[in-house]
Amino acid sequence: MDFSYSEEELEVIELVKQVADERLAPRSREIDESGIFSGENFQLLGELGILGVLFPEEFGGTDQGFLTYAMCVEEVSMGDFNTGLTISVHSMAASSILKFGTEAQKQKYLPGAISGKILLAFALSEPDSGSDSASIKCHAEKVDGGYLFNGSKAWVTNAPDADHIVVWATIDPKLAKMGITSFIIEKGTKGMEIGKSELKMGGGGTSTCGITFTDCFVPTENRLGEEGKGLRTALNSLSGGRISVAANATGVSQRAIDESIAYSKKRIQFEVPICEFQGIQWKLADMDTKCEAGRLLYRKAAYLKDQANSDMSKDPIKEASQAKCFATDAGLWICSEAVQIHGGYGYSREYPVERLMRYIKATQIFEGSNEIQRNLIARELLKD
Repeated sequence: MDFSYSEEELEVIELVKQVADERLAPRSREIDESGIFSGENFQLLGELGILGVLFPEEFGGTDQGFLTYAMCVEEVSMGDFNTGLTISVHSMAASSILKFGTEAQKQKYLPGAISGKILLAFALSEPDSGSDSASIKCHAEKVDGGYLFNGSKAWVTNAPDADHIVVWATIDPKLAKMGITSFIIEKGTKGMEIGKSELKMGGGGTSTCGITFTDCFVPTENRLGEEGKGLRTALNSLSGGRISVAANATGVSQRAIDESIAYSKKRIQFEVPICEFQGIQWKLADMDTKCEAGRLLYRKAAYLKDQANSDMSKDPIKEASQAKCFATDAGLWICSEAVQIHGGYGYSREYPVERLMRYIKATQIFEGSNEIQRNLIARELLKD
């Protein structure tokens, strides 16, 4: 693996770091407490070209690859978890269009998605179908000129703010996973109703909602890829999403470490800064080691994702799951230790570490719970 970066890539990462420090971090607490999606942050990243790192120049991107993109997600998430999560979900949906969409679909949706003028959402989970993606029940009945949707989706991040939603449904429940097909459904389509935002432990700056479809007509030209190939589309997108979540968690972890180092240097107990106590030093050492391990795992997976390019047989399923599982488990432990280092202040909203701990828990659950990640890792290990 080659983790050397071009001058252009380093400039992009430095730009993202600067934006995260100066523009995103100062508003992170405000966004969390208001529970309102920051369209301003999203549009800023689009204007600066950060949303286009993963996409070809012909659509307005810079085509710098998945590794650079994942590193950008880490930096953004250090500034604001909510914005990092927003661009992760948005990019996952946009990547589905890039890989499986028609030329007309790419031209219609990608330039706006890259510039920040269009926000995308990704709707796979259902009330009774979370980890078991193949069991979805949302039905897209084939009719003259398109499909008639009936059913529901759950936990759709960006849903109320999105302009377009990539949705998975089955064209025939009897076909099981072979009936799953993906579609692009535009905001305001008759028969699609966005539910109320979930009241969550953390990540209030990203709205997460259910969606109900009642005789919702979707034209044939909005089908994404072939009929019955939707599960493949979803799984390919999810491997990229898992790498993004690992980067997201690593950014939050690094912020927790930075806050803990700063606090331990200024907090005086027994007439010395607490950073001079061996117990605190060991905590910081273990926190940083785990964070760096997670960082290396997601960068390895991202590097392999770039090498696989469009060859789905080489998609780094195991490596993506390992990165997601380790980085998010480590992240929760790191944030818990950060709260402990801050003592009573860590439990107070006066300091950001309690917010980071609330954020990081979700990363163990979405894009496939870590229990499912372990199943996927084992399955790949046991293949002939």
